[in-house]
Amino acid sequence: MEDSSPSNVLRILVGGGDGEVTEAKRRQAEWEQQIASLDQKEMELHQTQLRLIREQTATFIRDLGMLRQEIAGLKAHQNDIQQSLGMSHGQMAEGMNSVTDRFSVIETFVRDSAGKHDAHDRSLKALKDGHDALHASSATVPQRLEYLERLLGDSADKHEKDFKALKEAHDKHLKSFEDIKQATAHHASLPQRIDYLESV
Repeated sequence: MEDSSPSNVLRILVGGGDGEVTEAKRRQAEWEQQIASLDQKEMELHQTQLRLIREQTATFIRDLGMLRQEIAGLKAHQNDIQQSLGMSHGQMAEGMNSVTDRFSVIETFVRDSAGKHDAHDRSLKALKDGHDALHASSATVPQRLEYLERLLGDSADKHEKDFKALKEAHDKHLKSFEDIKQATAHHASLPQRIDYLESV
């Protein structure tokens, strides 16, 4: 009742009713700051996730390259063994007549094969030890994928929660804006107020 009296209308015209508008502007500025802060946090989170994905991809590519080198070495060693066996068989097929000559060639072949087998066994063991040491110090691909899925899942949950909070704040801000708009809709315009004052 007191707000509709002519003296209060005059006070509002002169500037006494700015408290509500100032409060609404202050709230609006706070909400805009919160929205900007949430946008910044979201951008930082995305950058962190991208950096982590790049690091994991680089590690995976490096491990894959090392595996390819190991396989190429094994294939080369296998080719050497096959060539060695082929030449030995070729020597046998050249037509050795005596049994002792044949046994000599077989003994030489077995001796060479045993030495090559031992060397191959040592290099295979060294390769396996290196491979085991490499895999013991780094996470496996399934572990890495599980970590990324967990990180992205947590991130998605957090984003959803932040989005809901932002939407609620936006809805609250919109309602406050509508309240202010409705509150000011009941006020007369400046020309109407002047006409009213002149008529009194």
